[in-house]
Amino acid sequence: MSVAARFSGIEARRSTRIERTVPMIIVGQTKLGLSFEERTAAVSLNLHGCRYPSRHDYSVGSWVGLQVLEPGGENNTPIMRAQVRSIHPPMSPRELYQIGVELEAPANVWGVPAPPEDWQRLMSGTGTQAQAVAGTAPAKERVATPSGVPTNGPAGPEYRSTGVTTFPAPPAGLAKPDVAAPAKPERVVITSDQLIAAVQGKLQQAADKAVHSAINTHLMDAVRQALGKIEDVSRASAHQMEEHSGQRVDTMADSVRDQLIGHLDARMAEDRMRWEEQREAARIRHEETMHRLESLAADAQNKLTEAQKLFDKFGGEVEPQMRGRMDQTVGQATAEFESAATRISDRQLVRLMEDKQMVTREAAAQLEACGAEARAQLHSTALTMIEEFKRQIEVQLGLAISDATQRMMSSLAALDAENREACEARRRSIQTDVAQATEQSTEQFRSGIKAFLYSCLVAAVGAVDQHAQTTLDGLKDPGKALRDMADAGASPAQIAGPRDGDSGPHGS
Repeated sequence: MSVAARFSGIEARRSTRIERTVPMIIVGQTKLGLSFEERTAAVSLNLHGCRYPSRHDYSVGSWVGLQVLEPGGENNTPIMRAQVRSIHPPMSPRELYQIGVELEAPANVWGVPAPPEDWQRLMSGTGTQAQAVAGTAPAKERVATPSGVPTNGPAGPEYRSTGVTTFPAPPAGLAKPDVAAPAKPERVVITSDQLIAAVQGKLQQAADKAVHSAINTHLMDAVRQALGKIEDVSRASAHQMEEHSGQRVDTMADSVRDQLIGHLDARMAEDRMRWEEQREAARIRHEETMHRLESLAADAQNKLTEAQKLFDKFGGEVEPQMRGRMDQTVGQATAEFESAATRISDRQLVRLMEDKQMVTREAAAQLEACGAEARAQLHSTALTMIEEFKRQIEVQLGLAISDATQRMMSSLAALDAENREACEARRRSIQTDVAQATEQSTEQFRSGIKAFLYSCLVAAVGAVDQHAQTTLDGLKDPGKALRDMADAGASPAQIAGPRDGDSGPHGS
């Protein structure tokens, strides 16, 4: 089953799926809480969602921001919320995650010019048919960006705002002590829990910043080290494969060349032996022919000798006749011998030429066949070796990449655990230090408040004593009191006030 058949983009498809590539931008957070922004493309889509490849690992049920790019590559369309419904992990390190998301509100945001009938029916039921026919995205004010996801790009993680502890204001009696009626100051109590709650936000922000900076630093170092190791292993494997392939090709070429030369030498030796045999047979036939001719000449010589004897025997009567007949017979025999010898020689020569041409053609054809066979065998052997080398290189690269990935993941896990333990220890130490500092600050604040209240009480008592002494002096000597008031710059109305019977602080 293919990847497209196994994954439909969302788990429960409620509208017709269309296999179409639509470029878009995804903004979200991984399982580790790291923000990201990546440019990808939907490969399978419908009215409710889509499926796209991604380099990051999400959490099922998390929300991401999805922005469809325009045909020209502009990102003028608004960002829509989408929920992750299905995640298919890669089968090998070279593949990507297959993420299936569902839109928050079904709509033809993909710009399909002629949507299927069920799309139109669903959009007409939800009141978005005009928008789907136009192939535009929903209005920007109807789309809410996902929480914690920026609209213009990835940003740092969110941090909680720190709280501020509000201390009560000092009482009015302490700010402006009333001589007539001093007010009792309120007691200010600040507990360690309140102070920890006040600085909890700052502590959390500092801890998050420290964790993120440590993770980013160690993660980048680990990634760079892993990439360097993968690059070194790849270069070493490629160099080793090149050397091994060059040696194997040279060795096989030498062996094939030696085999071909040996085969050609054997065939040439066989053809030479056949040529020698045919030449020997022709020589034997020629010698047989010469023996026959010699035997014929010997027979003719015998016949001539016998005829000479008969001629000598019979005497001169038949000598002229016998001489003429003998000359005629000798002439005929000589002519017949010459013609027979000429025919036999020509025939043997023609046969030898034909045998020579036939042997030459056979040798050339055999040489050509051997060369073609050797070339085909060399070509097939080279192709087989190249395929085997490619397969070995791919296997070794895959093993090296898998090993490096496992090492990197284990080192990242160990680093994460160490960072978490360090952060937890740092947090506990900070909390301990803050508690101690809070206790010290509380004690110092209490001692300061006590000193301040004591000084205020002393000032208030001194003012009350002074006022009482002044009142007592006025009661004893009213003229002195009036003079003191006149010296102090009081108006005649204020001086005459008590005389008119007005109620004052000392009126009777």
